[in-house]
Amino acid sequence: MLRIGQLAAKTGFTPKTLRYYEGIGVMRPDARSGPGYRLYRDAAIERLRFVRRARGLGLRLEDIARILEISDEGRVPCEHAMAVVDRELGKIAEQMKRLRELTSGLRALRSKMAHAIESGGASPGGMCPCFQDESPE
Repeated sequence: MLRIGQLAAKTGFTPKTLRYYEGIGVMRPDARSGPGYRLYRDAAIERLRFVRRARGLGLRLEDIARILEISDEGRVPCEHAMAVVDRELGKIAEQMKRLRELTSGLRALRSKMAHAIESGGASPGGMCPCFQDESPE
């Protein structure tokens, strides 16, 4: 059995993080020693590897905790995990769409700036004409 400091050292997490994970249901000690130290089996190392991989993919801790809870109940968490992944893929698709729109807008602005510089349309001390609204009021 590993104490929290040993588990932290083997996994690269801090004891503070492990205590936080315990508080939100991601981790739970397998036992407590006489003086009350948290004790973990070696399986906790693999559980934390899963947490690190899932966090690296952008999953929220509450989703990770639910996946682990389903698994801890002896059920297969794949359907729930797939729903979480599908939700995250949808969010990424929206972010990518927004980034494409931003890229397009910035390229158009840059082109407008280059034209203003080439044509001498900018006056010293004045606003760059590229940022002026062209729509009639």
